[in-house]
Amino acid sequence: MPEPTEADEVRGRTADLPRPPGAVRRFWGSHPWLVDALLAAGYLLFAAFWAVVTPLSSGVWSPAAPIVVPLVGAVVSAVALLFRRHQPWVVFGVVGLVALVTSAIDAPTEPFGVGLALYALFVYGSNRRGWIAFGLTVFGSMFFLPASVLFVAFMLVASLLGVSVGDRRRYIGAIVERANQLARERDQEARLATLAERARITREIHDVVAHSVSVMVSLADGAGALAEKDPQRSRDAIQEIGDVGRQSLVEMRQLMGALGDETTDAEGQSPLRPNPGLGELPALLDSFRAAGLPVTTRMEGAPPEQAGLQNAIYRIVQESLTNALRYAREPRLVLVALDFRSDTLTIEVTDDGRAGPPAESVGSGSGLLGIRERARLYGGTVDAGPAADGGWRVRVEIPNRGRTDG
Repeated sequence: MPEPTEADEVRGRTADLPRPPGAVRRFWGSHPWLVDALLAAGYLLFAAFWAVVTPLSSGVWSPAAPIVVPLVGAVVSAVALLFRRHQPWVVFGVVGLVALVTSAIDAPTEPFGVGLALYALFVYGSNRRGWIAFGLTVFGSMFFLPASVLFVAFMLVASLLGVSVGDRRRYIGAIVERANQLARERDQEARLATLAERARITREIHDVVAHSVSVMVSLADGAGALAEKDPQRSRDAIQEIGDVGRQSLVEMRQLMGALGDETTDAEGQSPLRPNPGLGELPALLDSFRAAGLPVTTRMEGAPPEQAGLQNAIYRIVQESLTNALRYAREPRLVLVALDFRSDTLTIEVTDDGRAGPPAESVGSGSGLLGIRERARLYGGTVDAGPAADGGWRVRVEIPNRGRTDG
């Protein structure tokens, strides 16, 4: 089960969003500087035409301030409009200052530049900043533009358009950001689920290997000891080693299949099987008995129906018996007690091995950790430690949430 890569996540997030409608709109949306350059050029032509034609139409001609200053102001305003998306407040200040200077020398002042700057402030800034700028524009027009009613009306139209387009733009941006956030959360949940599944498979592999190797080592030792005294029992032990090894290979194929490896049997079919449950418990106990562990079982009550919980109980018993096989000193009885009668499932594995210094560890130390983790997944607790008579005791209690009375 391979983990999703960062490129997969980016492709997934892109695929979740619809394409903007229309080839023309997509082109303009992907070339903002071209749009702003065309807009600035169009404004420059309009402002230059306004600066030259308006004085001529009024019968006033002067090659100095009434024409030169508006032309220079038109160039400055056009350059400023190139940055309307990035610095809308600065652009409004520059264009507004040009309009004030032009009005102060009684030159014809066109409202289009201020309207564009005010519109950009609403769209690329915020409504709060836009309305502040609108108020400053109205206040300034009262002193520098005697006939300011049309100018104020034009600014109001530009402001309302900016509010509409800006709110829509911010709303769409919020939706896109939310979609990307949900995609990131989905990818994170998928990664966490993958890691959790890998941790579960790691525990399964540990249980299978620890059980199988411990049983095969005990059987091999027994077969070696009986080779001359009882050849038949020695051959039986060797046969049992083969059976345990084959069973372990089947379970390992199953786990590797869960990791995404392609494994098939001789007939080309996948050997994957359901995870072992309580139905496979007798065979598990028989394998430990064959290895020389005197296992006795006692089950009371109806076992739980959940397959996952049954598998957890199976693995808890398997790991507890594996530890007993490794470390118990000459046990005469190893009891597996399963109590399913109440609202709390109880799994208890005890041995009566003789007291003495602890045996040398031959494992990875992950056995009890795996038992605790399996119990924790179902809200259970684990109590493990030496018994009073020198043996070892593992007691696991798990809430039986699926139990029904009557």
